[in-house]
Amino acid sequence: MAFSLDMKTIGYINLFENLTHSAVKDCFAEGESLVFIIDQGQMGLAIGSHGANIKKASSVFKKDIKVYEFNPEPAEFVKNLLFPLKPKSVERQDNVVVIKAADAVEKGKVFGREKTNLHRIQEIVKKYFEVEVKVE
Repeated sequence: MAFSLDMKTIGYINLFENLTHSAVKDCFAEGESLVFIIDQGQMGLAIGSHGANIKKASSVFKKDIKVYEFNPEPAEFVKNLLFPLKPKSVERQDNVVVIKAADAVEKGKVFGREKTNLHRIQEIVKKYFEVEVKVE
């Protein structure tokens, strides 16, 4: 799916790539944080030794930094967005990615307060794939 980036976002991406030496696919603001979607296999570069690159980027941008690794498979991408949660399973069934939580506590964490986590995941996934995200 195609989407456009404004000049400010392109500047954030260029600076983050220069700081971390990782390839950034997308960047957007989420509240007081900046979220970077990086190419598959680039997470180690983006984080750096003991989180040094993330700390450096956070101080340069003066914002919290969140980094997620892109995956061309929607179910794997959703798993990356859910990290550090480890749901029982994340499976793609036709045009729906189903998250199966192990218990009620984990299900609550997937949803978040007033379903904020679930809505965030759904919005990010919709940018790249034509699938729905549901929780069971």
